[in-house]
Amino acid sequence: MSNSNYRSFGLDLVRALAISMVVVSHFGQSAFGAFGFWGVELFFGLSGFLIGQIIWRNFAEGESWNFKRIFNFWSRRWWRTLPNYYLFFGVTLLIAYINHQGIPSIGRLTDYLWFGQSLTTFYWGFYVVAWSLCVEEWFYFLFPLVLWIFSKAGLSRKATFACALALFFIASMIARYIFIANGQGDALRTITFSRLDSIACGVLVSFILAVIDPSLIWKRLSAAAGIILAMAPVVCMFISHKPFDTLIQNPIVLLIVPLGFALTLPAMNLLKAPAGGLNFISGIVKSLSLWSYSIYLSHLAIMWQVYYIMNRYRSHGYVNFLSKIIGLAMVLLVSSQLFKYFEKPLTEKRPAEIK
Repeated sequence: MSNSNYRSFGLDLVRALAISMVVVSHFGQSAFGAFGFWGVELFFGLSGFLIGQIIWRNFAEGESWNFKRIFNFWSRRWWRTLPNYYLFFGVTLLIAYINHQGIPSIGRLTDYLWFGQSLTTFYWGFYVVAWSLCVEEWFYFLFPLVLWIFSKAGLSRKATFACALALFFIASMIARYIFIANGQGDALRTITFSRLDSIACGVLVSFILAVIDPSLIWKRLSAAAGIILAMAPVVCMFISHKPFDTLIQNPIVLLIVPLGFALTLPAMNLLKAPAGGLNFISGIVKSLSLWSYSIYLSHLAIMWQVYYIMNRYRSHGYVNFLSKIIGLAMVLLVSSQLFKYFEKPLTEKRPAEIK
């Protein structure tokens, strides 16, 4: 996600909404769980939309798509994401040790070092938020390589990019049905190799936007269609009478929801910041957007630790509510300082993008 001087209020708002939905889903009430699903899928669509523009620009405008450009993309991505990821991996391990909670085996822990913990199965109970990072990191590792392989076929750059995307959509859908056949249908949305197309959805929309340059009407119609697709699980729930938790493991739903969110982004990118007496909203939105990665990785560790400390008194309704407020305040405080003194300085050390 870009931290350049230029920022889109609309996309900042999308990021702020996504992280708000994720945090609300973990606020201790199962009724809010659906917000977590939509929040993560919105993050997937947004991530692909933003990073897809960078990949396409480098692929289309460079003299050749070689390993120098690929390593440049990887290193810029990793300077942005890995420091926070490993920091909270260590924090989660320390909290589990202090609280005498279950710690995975050494073999399992080493999987977390290379994002291998949920490639073909989902492990619940330790550093649980990291599953979505696995999806993103593996897509951004594999997609440039697939582009490089396809570029050897002599196709145009547009055709090469489209074929690489098509491969991820096809392979992900096939993987989902294989996992279902192997009895893993209840964990589809968190298994890495069954979700790579969720990032590809955003990349696809950014690719279409760059190649076609659609009109304003197209962007608005795209946003309307996207909202309908993103809300499909709710419609299906009322029609089929199936639980929401079952529907969000459906192979088709896991494609159309991130695609729906991605389709809204061209229109959201045009949204202007409120002016006048409402300009304070822009500051709140920008702050939540900038802190969103730190909030995502830290919120469970911090909130659950607050709940653990106050557990003896949380049977009282007002204390339970107070613990949630304290936990949320701690998340925002820690994330703001983490962004300022850790995340941003390390991100600024990444190499320049090859022009």
